[in-house]
Amino acid sequence: MYDNNQYEKDLSFIDKIEKLISKKIEFMLYFGGLVSCMIAHVLYCALFYYFQIKEMAMFNVFSVLCYLILIIIIGRVKDKVNLVYAGLMEIIIHATVATIYVGWKPDFGMFLLMIVPVLFLMPYKNKNVPFVMMIVSVSLYGILRYVYDDPTNSVYNWENSKAGTIIYFINFIIGSFVLLYITFIYTVMNHYMKCKLRVQNEQLKVMALIDPLTKLNNRRAMNHELKKIYEDCIANDANYIIGIGDIDDFKKVNDTYGHEYGDIVLSEVAGIIKKQLPEHSHVARWGGEEFLFAIPKTDLDDGFKHAQSIVSEVGKQKFKKDDIEFSVTMTIGISEGVPNQDIEKIISKADKRLYKGKNNGKNHTEYTD
Repeated sequence: MYDNNQYEKDLSFIDKIEKLISKKIEFMLYFGGLVSCMIAHVLYCALFYYFQIKEMAMFNVFSVLCYLILIIIIGRVKDKVNLVYAGLMEIIIHATVATIYVGWKPDFGMFLLMIVPVLFLMPYKNKNVPFVMMIVSVSLYGILRYVYDDPTNSVYNWENSKAGTIIYFINFIIGSFVLLYITFIYTVMNHYMKCKLRVQNEQLKVMALIDPLTKLNNRRAMNHELKKIYEDCIANDANYIIGIGDIDDFKKVNDTYGHEYGDIVLSEVAGIIKKQLPEHSHVARWGGEEFLFAIPKTDLDDGFKHAQSIVSEVGKQKFKKDDIEFSVTMTIGISEGVPNQDIEKIISKADKRLYKGKNNGKNHTEYTD
């Protein structure tokens, strides 16, 4: 069950993530990723130079320059996903060339598979791009594995060399870091999306059940509550009160002060009704300037007291429009519901008493026929 505590936790988590997803943070994430790649290629350049693989040392010089250029232009690129395109293409090319030169043992081929999750985590505008790049990357992995698993096919044979072992462990560490980073990002974003979906569903549910102006239940939600009250009444052999209140001469308020100010009056009156009723009560905007409330486990005498307190407090409330101060009154009709009696009849009786009260001077609670 989705309770208020979970809703607040979800909102808090969403707020934290959305504060992090700012332009500055976005810049730092791209900047940090590109710098990390550049540092890795500086390391590869030094290692290949040390192990006298000059072709790969030179290739990594170009890779370092590639990432350096991407870092320089990062602030000028609007769609920074293009930087990811460039970075992933460099990884694919580097893994392919490195495997051709030093064979399969150092396992540069692992990067061809490790970039696949990254492809589907990025917000590409063209949805075909990740699939095309995945096909290229996985196909290259299969071809390189088939051809260069035989060390004699590579330019330099590192099958039993110390250099091959060292490079393999470096690749393994870098690859593991990449996978951990991807897993972390995916876990956070997956939780973020689940929280957002739950919150949106809850908000849609509230929008479907709450009157946006008065913040009270709407008629649909109230009918659901009335059904529960009726069932509880039967189960516990307890009576309940239904009350229907209507702001007297509300049309004059709209005609005199405007509909916008009429909305303010409705909102204030709704707050008064809710405040004057017991905590276990239910209240709704029943339609226009009409409100319906239900008080479970209550008799007619108590119901009358609560209704009269609403009438009294509404009458005391002062409204001010420019230099003009005015007040409104409310008439309420109440009826007592008993077990096994159709609740619609109780509502109808309260409604008839409301209009009896309107005809008998307004501004009071009518509780008899």
